[in-house]
Amino acid sequence: MDIFNKYRDENGSFKESLLNDAWGLLGLYEAAHLRVWGEDTLDEALAFTTTLKSMVEHLEYPLAEKVTQALYGSTRKCLERLEARPFMSVYQEEASHSNVLLKFAKLDFNLVQSLYKKELSSISRWWKDLDFSELPFKRR
Repeated sequence: MDIFNKYRDENGSFKESLLNDAWGLLGLYEAAHLRVWGEDTLDEALAFTTTLKSMVEHLEYPLAEKVTQALYGSTRKCLERLEARPFMSVYQEEASHSNVLLKFAKLDFNLVQSLYKKELSSISRWWKDLDFSELPFKRR
């Protein structure tokens, strides 16, 4: 992939200077999880970013938490709704966060959570109304 060539040295390896840039390594790590079979560049990028594991204990809070979450399970491979709440907690601690975006994300999260609760209540009520206790072929 040509886009990654600017991060490589003359030998074709990823530049050692990238090891000092935790944000850059995190971005490369997340990008590497978008790979498909046969993308050797992204396979190499994933192997190169394994140093993130040893960097976590030396990083400060919002970045350390993001790296920990990424190492636990890449955000590209998770269910967005399940990861939204922890992500919002970390995002609000970042100096560059947008208050409007954060407020909208929290509102959206709460609305969807409310919808899920209503649906679960409806399904539970429907299940109870079926009253399977009257079936003659049930196990005893």
